[in-house]
Amino acid sequence: MERRPTNTRWTIFPQELNLQNGKTYFLRNIANGVGGHPEWKDVDMVLFPINVPHAHWLLAVLHLDLWKVHIYDSTQCMNYFTTYLTGGEFKSFGDSIIEELDAIDYRKDFPDGHKDNAVVEFIDIVDTPQQEYIINRGDYGVFVSMYMEMIALGVPVNNDKPCRDAGFLYRNRITNIIWDTK
Repeated sequence: MERRPTNTRWTIFPQELNLQNGKTYFLRNIANGVGGHPEWKDVDMVLFPINVPHAHWLLAVLHLDLWKVHIYDSTQCMNYFTTYLTGGEFKSFGDSIIEELDAIDYRKDFPDGHKDNAVVEFIDIVDTPQQEYIINRGDYGVFVSMYMEMIALGVPVNNDKPCRDAGFLYRNRITNIIWDTK
């Protein structure tokens, strides 16, 4: 996929996030549709590439209708989900989502039961393609790109290919798109 079709129900947060405990994330301009991005009231999902500085990439998918964030990690053996969940980084991110959406009256038209739910739940998606963990060899961005495209296309993100094949096949596909080869 090279462009976001106009009738889709998802958007991508246009910059990486570096999660930190106690940090506030300013999402309101993008949630309001500034810069040509769709307003979050017009989508069901927001995809967030998350950067662990100098180490790793994760994908967070905010399901606005459920107040759940699914975390996709290509090297679950490194335990970033548990680290960020217990360290408070996910809580700070979730609190910022609620605060920013409240600031733009995002939830004003929600049903009462949903409107009162002011907690974002983070869920580790475990049945995802995984890469072999080798120090200083990072295909993390390739896997985040693969997860993003699968989610955008509505394709289940599951572990149906051997780990080496999944990254290799996706990298070849990206190369063919970039170099316009078949």
